[in-house]
This record gives sequence, structure tokens and C-alpha cells, in this order.
Amino acid sequence: MVARSGEFDLIARHFAPIAQKSKAALSLLDDAALLSPPDGHEIVVTVDALVADVHFRSQDDPADIARKVMRVNLSDLAAMGAYPLGVLLTAGYNRDLSEDWIASFANGLGQDCATYDTPLLGGDTVGTPGPTFFSLTAFGAVPIGRAIRRDAAKPGDLIAVTGTLGDGALGLKVLQGDLIGLDVADSAYLSSRYLLPQPRLTIGRKCADAYGRYAAMDISDGLAGDCRKICLASGVGMVFDKDLIPLSKAAMNAVNTDPALWASVLGGGDDYELLICADQADIKTLGNDVTVIGKVTDQPGQVDLIGADKKIVELANDGFDHFKA
Repeated sequence: MVARSGEFDLIARHFAPIAQKSKAALSLLDDAALLSPPDGHEIVVTVDALVADVHFRSQDDPADIARKVMRVNLSDLAAMGAYPLGVLLTAGYNRDLSEDWIASFANGLGQDCATYDTPLLGGDTVGTPGPTFFSLTAFGAVPIGRAIRRDAAKPGDLIAVTGTLGDGALGLKVLQGDLIGLDVADSAYLSSRYLLPQPRLTIGRKCADAYGRYAAMDISDGLAGDCRKICLASGVGMVFDKDLIPLSKAAMNAVNTDPALWASVLGGGDDYELLICADQADIKTLGNDVTVIGKVTDQPGQVDLIGADKKIVELANDGFDHFKA
């Protein structure tokens, strides 16, 4: 059981050791942290809340849950072209959780703080009778005037993505027992992609450092829905070529077995890859880190998909929406 009166002891045992590596955190002994941007940079701030059995499964490994909490926020920094400076964590633990669970969570968080060179700067810890939840605020830095925005897409731009799409949504189906028939390796790969997103910090910084014109965002709620956020911000439309959308071997095996799974690939969410729009010259500067999957059009809000038969159909707006799920 997590007692409210044990908050400070809990922090001292499990979270203060993570923060000791950062002078800005002040060893978690004060009410706030001190953070200064590097010379010539501005601060990028993002926050995401994750709730048990909405954004992660209660039965998952607490260390993996911590890593997901960290990485979905780092993905937002990547989409702005920033590199991380530190994070604040607000944790609401269900009172039935054991301290061992919290210790495992803290261990996973500490590992990712080290992996991504992102110190824990502070936060808050509470007990709750409701579902466990986490809210993580991430601070990053980007050279002044170089932050990547959603409103910079222009008609004629190419559209590219990092990595492969659909793995996270298909991985959740595997974990829920809704996707069977795959071999052990494919199932394990897809599951890991859902449990442990890979924030594309390197390619995000590459865009910010390239001195080109890029519009970008991370794909958290599915390509079909998220692309419209760039369309809205930039006043453009988009057309995608289904044959160009990059799939992992595991996802390809899944959709070849059941073509209906394409709906999950396009709209299922949990990819945390970057969607990038830029002219051909600027896309080329990114090298093999991205795959071109379409073009920006001058039809505001119109999103189309070129199918395998080369016919064009409107792509349904079926990205994940918390208020419709």
C-alpha cells in the first residue's frame, strides 16, 4: 500500500538518486528546480498525461511503463527539433500498489534518464483511490528560431516519415490477444514497439540543424488523424501513396494475412514516428533516415490515399481520439 504520509521517504528512496546527477534538480530538496537554456537556444516545453488502462496496461512491467511515460514526451521534443534538458514527473499511484512496483517504475525511469541524458528535475507524488496516472513535463532546447513547427508545410512539399508505421497499434492487438497467427518473433517485435516507443531525437535535431524549411509532428494518434493537424496549421491538404508507407517485416506479415489490419496501420496510433513535410531538396538532406510517402496539396483539409490499384480515395479521419474512444 502507498501511504500519503510516506511521500517524502518514497521520493528519497527511489527518485532522489535519479536526480542527484543533475545540479538543476537541487537533489530534490527544494520546492523547484533551476534551469538555464544554453547560450543561443530557447526552451521547448511539453507535457503528456498517461492513465492506466487508457495509455498503458496496468499489467505491464512497471519499468516499461516508466520508459513509455518518458519516451512519449521525448517524442514531442523530437518533433520540435529539440534535445532534452530534463523532466518533471507527477505520479498518482493507486493505493493498492506495492512499493516494489514503484521501485521497479523508478528503476525504469532512471535507466531512460541515463539513456537519453535527461535528468529528473522534480515533480510530485500522490496516492489515489482511482487509476494510476502519470504526467510528465519535458524541457528541451533548440537554437533560437530553429524550432520545427506544424504551420510550415507548403503545396508541393514531399511528406516523409521516420521508421515504420503501424507497429504500435498492431503490438497492442498482440498483447490483447486480438492478433493471432503470427510467429513468436513477429509477435515479440510488435509488442515491444507498443511498450517501448523510440523517440526520434536524432532526426528531429537533424531537421533543426539543416537550416531548411520543415513542418513536423510526431505520430501518436495515427497517421490518418495526425496528418490533419499539420493540414489545419498550414492550410494545406495531403495525398499519400499506400505502397510507399513503410512497414516492418512483422507488420507486413500481419497485413498480408489480414488486409483489414491496414486500418490499424493508418489510424491506430502509438507509432511515435515523425511526420515531416519539406521541399525535395530539404528532404534529401535527411538522407536514408526518412521514407517519402506522399505530397502536400493545395486543397486545405483534404487527405487522400492512393491505393494499390492506383485509385485515389479520401482517407478517413480515424486517428485515435480520447473523447470518442
